[in-house]
Amino acid sequence: MACDCFEQAKVKVREATGDPNAKIRGIIAPVNGKWCLLPSIEILYRKKKKDGSFTAKEFSMEMTYSYCPFCGKKLIDNDTKVDE
Repeated sequence: MACDCFEQAKVKVREATGDPNAKIRGIIAPVNGKWCLLPSIEILYRKKKKDGSFTAKEFSMEMTYSYCPFCGKKLIDNDTKVDE
């Protein structure tokens, strides 16, 4: 990754909470041929029914960033092929 903001944020969260095992939610994803833990947010949504109304049940998915949400540096270079 281009920066260490995520690691710094984890340290600050642990200091603020007093919990040495406190974590920030993230996704493990391949970035430029290397597996990285990227910060993520949870998206909550309801699926649309055929009649146009929405289901009562909420679904969720994780979304990560192409740029660091802390400093703005690019995290993922889309032009570089990731080795599998």
